[in-house]
Amino acid sequence: MIAQPSQTDTSTGPAAPPPWVPSQPIVAPSALSDAELMALRDESAKSFAQSLDIVDPPVVALVRWTSQFDWGPTIAQCLQDAGFNIVGAANGISAPDGIGAAQSSAFNLAYYTCFAEYSMNPTFNQTYTADQWGLQYDYDVEWLVPCLAAFGVTVSQPPTRQTFIAQGLQAGFPTWSPGSEADLAYQAKSWDENAAMIQTCPFDPPNEYMWGG
Repeated sequence: MIAQPSQTDTSTGPAAPPPWVPSQPIVAPSALSDAELMALRDESAKSFAQSLDIVDPPVVALVRWTSQFDWGPTIAQCLQDAGFNIVGAANGISAPDGIGAAQSSAFNLAYYTCFAEYSMNPTFNQTYTADQWGLQYDYDVEWLVPCLAAFGVTVSQPPTRQTFIAQGLQAGFPTWSPGSEADLAYQAKSWDENAAMIQTCPFDPPNEYMWGG
């Protein structure tokens, strides 16, 4: 089962609006095979080990796939179980106390292990189709922008739907992103305030609409 955003109230911010349902549903792309998913996971884990300067990373079995909605809390819990003070929300983690130099090697190995055990499903890192860019636009305009407004975040005016789709296809990333603007607006906020905003107003549409499942 694909993990979905909770879109529920939090203790440190406004309640989420009612769950979003697309006004223009799309047909999801064909699913990747298990072999394709595992091959992409292995490539991602290898790159991650290199980024952490782990020369000979251990072989780590996949426990379960995560999504952009639960990767952060899952990795944070895994690292907490390994003895590190880590918090997580959506697809991000933070170390409130920092990681000391004496702990860096042990932390990197634990981080790699958790990353491999709870790999984000590579499905969600695929390049968007035109239909998916359109779905992202509809979600942003119809649901995300009003949700962020409840947290005091005002974003720039969107381009037209057609322009957004064309720019996304060309650039490979959104040239107008309410989520990125919200991140900048909340830079000076506490982790709890950031987490409440991100958990209440997920930056991505539910995977059931974007990817099927």
